[in-house]
Amino acid sequence: MKRFEPARRILLALVAAWLALPAWGQGTAKPGVITVGFIPAEDSRAMVRQSQAILDIVAKHTGMKVDTFVGSDYNATIEALRSGHVDVALLGPFSYVLATTVAPVEAFGVTVIARTMQPSYKSIIITQKDSKIESLSDLKGRTFAFVDPGSTSGFMVPSAAMIKAGITPEKDFKQVLYSGGHDATIVSVGSGKVDAGSVADRIYERGCAKGLADCSKLKIVWTSQAIPNDPLLYRKNLSEDMKKKIREAFFSVKNLAFGEMGTVARFDPATDKDYDPIREIASALKLDLKKMK
Repeated sequence: MKRFEPARRILLALVAAWLALPAWGQGTAKPGVITVGFIPAEDSRAMVRQSQAILDIVAKHTGMKVDTFVGSDYNATIEALRSGHVDVALLGPFSYVLATTVAPVEAFGVTVIARTMQPSYKSIIITQKDSKIESLSDLKGRTFAFVDPGSTSGFMVPSAAMIKAGITPEKDFKQVLYSGGHDATIVSVGSGKVDAGSVADRIYERGCAKGLADCSKLKIVWTSQAIPNDPLLYRKNLSEDMKKKIREAFFSVKNLAFGEMGTVARFDPATDKDYDPIREIASALKLDLKKMK
């Protein structure tokens, strides 16, 4: 028996080393790596850069390397979730609802913004201060910039308000554009490329501070009701141990920047049902969610 002891010790050491590898059996897209996805609501490089402190916390809690993915548009990030190339993501409320129709994902957290200390934000419509646009009805015959068909505050919520006000954008606007990002919409309105556009209030404030437009020459002509903040989600087929580590990582965060959210005071627990109000708005708009993906 003794002659087999060295081999036995080596085998046990190899098994122990294999078990210590954090990725195997965790269900992540790449062994030893967690890939965190973002929608391109703002400049992708800036979003990743300002998220680094939180990404470092995730790496520490999980013992894994953290990569990032920012889609070329909202749909690209949803597709990356569907194909299993992204493990964790920060999506807008509507893009999350769209993702659940094609990918096995579930919300586990919601962002609480430091500025408001609320798990919600608002959609606004902006225009030039000297414009004669003062309300939704004044938008008829104008050029308008939405952000992306998958954007909550940049498309879905303002579209619902317009339809309620008797406005059909495709028929009643002179031209409808999709800018691809909230920053781009701010620039488009500020430069006069379009007469008006819809954006998230928190991104508008930061865009003004960054000088994307001279906001002293802009005005807000419509503000929505509160919208549930962006959810954090992970793929359902991650191991339960990995999900627990990811939750613990994000729930430990205090006052750090993340994605397009600006400074996040904390992440609160959330579930899929928290986003049923978004599904109800989509239903009222008669949107076919699967066809929009």
